[in-house]
Amino acid sequence: MCFSAPASLAASGALAIGGIATLRLQKRKADIPLSLFPIIFAAHQLTEGILWLSLTGVISDTYRAGAIYAYAFIAFVLWPIFVPFSMYMIETGRMRRKIILLCQLAGLYIGIACLVGMIRHPVEATMMSSSITYHVTAPPMALAPYLIAVSIPFLVASNKRLAILGFALLVACGTAAYMSCCNTFPSLWCFYAAILSLIVYLYFRYEAKAAKKNKEQQLQHST
Repeated sequence: MCFSAPASLAASGALAIGGIATLRLQKRKADIPLSLFPIIFAAHQLTEGILWLSLTGVISDTYRAGAIYAYAFIAFVLWPIFVPFSMYMIETGRMRRKIILLCQLAGLYIGIACLVGMIRHPVEATMMSSSITYHVTAPPMALAPYLIAVSIPFLVASNKRLAILGFALLVACGTAAYMSCCNTFPSLWCFYAAILSLIVYLYFRYEAKAAKKNKEQQLQHST
């Protein structure tokens, strides 16, 4: 993240708390992938916090390579594949599921391409002023299919709360693009997306309350 180790570690802690709270809420099996978002983002920010500490000499360089590859794998491979999969699982609209499936294909393309690039070429991370730049071999114009995979599934969701999350992700993308250069964009973008993932907790909290209310109403009608 383009600020500091304390900011990344603090974000990781907050996301971990939100992630645990999300997992404890009542949900369907189909909701489980989406409910994992805050926890995965917590691990993501933790790896960058470790990388910050390594790059600034606070801890040994021993952890640097592992932190770099873990961060790059989650950012460039996991998210574009996992996001559309998670949304496909919870969406019920037929046409919307078809659109999400197309986003899944875009995510598979960019995720697999980046994975191949990570295998064939070294992944590097360096400090630039108060930022971390990541150098990952990716196909040309990789940003377009990436954004399609991680934002469109939310925007087309039947649930308006998840659609709001998709809109917020696009705003975060634009803000990150404006505030960063090409190589620092993934770091800033993932930080903003991590914070926004707490909306997932609010979504599941509302759904759990609604389910509880419906159950109570059914019990009242049956008595």
